[in-house]
Amino acid sequence: MAATVVVPARALAQEGTVAAVDALATLDDTSVAVINMILVRVNGDPILLSEVRDTVDNQMELLRASLPEEEIQAQLPAIRMSVLQGMIDAIMMQQRADRLGITIGANDVDRYVQQVRDNNGFASDEDLAAELAKIGMTMEGLREQAREQLAQNRLVFEEVQRGVFVTETQIVEYYNEHQDDFRNPEQVRLEQLVFIGSAPQLADQAAAAAQELQGGADLETVGGKYVDATPVADNGTFIAVSDLTEALGATVPNMPTGSFSDPIATKFGLSIVKVLERTDQQTATLDEVRENIRNRLTSQRSQELLDAYLSDLRGETRLEILDPRLTGLDEAWKTQEADETAGQR
Repeated sequence: MAATVVVPARALAQEGTVAAVDALATLDDTSVAVINMILVRVNGDPILLSEVRDTVDNQMELLRASLPEEEIQAQLPAIRMSVLQGMIDAIMMQQRADRLGITIGANDVDRYVQQVRDNNGFASDEDLAAELAKIGMTMEGLREQAREQLAQNRLVFEEVQRGVFVTETQIVEYYNEHQDDFRNPEQVRLEQLVFIGSAPQLADQAAAAAQELQGGADLETVGGKYVDATPVADNGTFIAVSDLTEALGATVPNMPTGSFSDPIATKFGLSIVKVLERTDQQTATLDEVRENIRNRLTSQRSQELLDAYLSDLRGETRLEILDPRLTGLDEAWKTQEADETAGQR
């Protein structure tokens, strides 16, 4: 069974894929001849049009959770090509894993299936199986997908990620060159009395309310006096000044802590604001972000090596295109970027 290919959304409209994939429009043909058509062979292993069709159908079901149907249909040729390219990669990597003797035990597959269950909130295997059936997959199909995915993950670890090492010097250099990434913005804790409506019509009420609050009156009590007023009490949450509305963002940084402001005009009406607590803008120390940087650099270097690794594998792989309408597939497949087409399978 071919692995399920999850196409990154950014891959759907990449240039150069649509023209080469028009032949796959026959996915909609249900004739016996089409179902049994071999599109390509990867080092001798065939990919059937029916397999591509099933994988595309599964992919579209997944995409429907985040994209409107009209957008999916508009991008269908690119989806088909991305799926086919991903299936070729999956077979190529599985062949490499087999040559290296990488095997996945039943316990590893069980843990994979359990993780799928837990991550998706299913109470039992029966619930998971019922959901899989909606996209035409069985539990055995999921287990086979798990074996392939885990084998490919282990292959990438053994031949790519094992050799990735980030030095302390690289971490320090990255920290010094990316100071803006590690600055925590100024934050404030607020409480407000908000008047929603026309600012000119609410001006007198808001001025009277502000005078009471500035004199020490209780927020809820004052808010209860005015039909158009809504008290917004402190809930202990800090808000970045940069995330405040434009009007409050221009006023709050200059306000003293502990006293209510005069009414501030906003696009919703008027607000009377009190800054309860604030934190200054700070830059995280190297010790605080060291592991974050290490992970960033490790991920970046791993991706660079994976791109090169897959490019080398593609260069060593014999791809036979059996449908002449797929002109350009070989070149498009060999030159694609790994993060676009290897995807998650």
